[in-house]
Amino acid sequence: MTLPQPLTAASGRSRNLMRAGYAALLTNIGIVVTGGVVRVSGSGLGCAEWPRCEPDSFTPTANPFEDLHAGIEFGNRLLTFVVLGAALWFLWEVRRSTGLATVVRRVAWILPLGVLTQAVIGGITVLTGLQWYTVSIHFLVSMVLIALAVAAVHALRSDPDEVRAPVGLRHAATAIASIAFLVLVLGTFVTAAGPHGGDGAASRIPVYIGTLAIAHAHGVWMLLGTSIVTLLIARQMGQPRLVRAIAMLIAISLAQGGVGYLQYWLGIPAELVSLHILGASLVWLATARLWVVAHRPDLEREDLERAGAHEDTVTA
Repeated sequence: MTLPQPLTAASGRSRNLMRAGYAALLTNIGIVVTGGVVRVSGSGLGCAEWPRCEPDSFTPTANPFEDLHAGIEFGNRLLTFVVLGAALWFLWEVRRSTGLATVVRRVAWILPLGVLTQAVIGGITVLTGLQWYTVSIHFLVSMVLIALAVAAVHALRSDPDEVRAPVGLRHAATAIASIAFLVLVLGTFVTAAGPHGGDGAASRIPVYIGTLAIAHAHGVWMLLGTSIVTLLIARQMGQPRLVRAIAMLIAISLAQGGVGYLQYWLGIPAELVSLHILGASLVWLATARLWVVAHRPDLEREDLERAGAHEDTVTA
């Protein structure tokens, strides 16, 4: 079987495909950050209706400078079209290309559908008055889309001559990803118990924020510990690409943890919360990259089975 070849600057179409892939990834991260701005600025119900902004208008009727909350929320809604446009561009470029991995083609279809699903979840979040669990789901679905975009971009750039990591390291990468996602979930709980609910009328988790923050911090330490042990094992087993991926995750996690502790000590200022949301996206991006480096989902099933059989023979 012919493996998908990595895309280089050999053709304009290849460059456009890579640009579209990165656009899909970056716009999904961008709208998470702007969604955080909506939340910390108290603009979650700046547009109290959906899909309209107001009962009789799709746009705010007041001057955005007079009603800043409506302007911020409506601006975030408009960014959805940018994210959707990037996803559709990626789908268009994928459909025009040949020799791509199956994972790239699947992600190309999932991303625009995911963006549309996110728009509906956002609408439900507004119509239910910013219930904390709908806000959490809205954030976590974006994390799934980011992970898918990372898998597609990695598949476009990966070297077909490199194989998956040994089975033990693959399991370790999955454990790291599972812990990282748990950290994200706990992070949404902390935010839901904190002062930045998106609006004064938003529902809050009736749990002391300090308790949830401790649980969240313990998850981060578990993530760091597991990552460090896996890095040492990967280095011992001669897996330089995986070592670099894990090192990047550790570095970003340490920076993110520093921001988290600082914002808690300073009373959770809005500016640091926004930075922390960006950091959460970057931690998850690094986690997804680590997972795809270890698992190589861009390889076809037959090649994965062949590699697994070879690994079993060597082990025996």
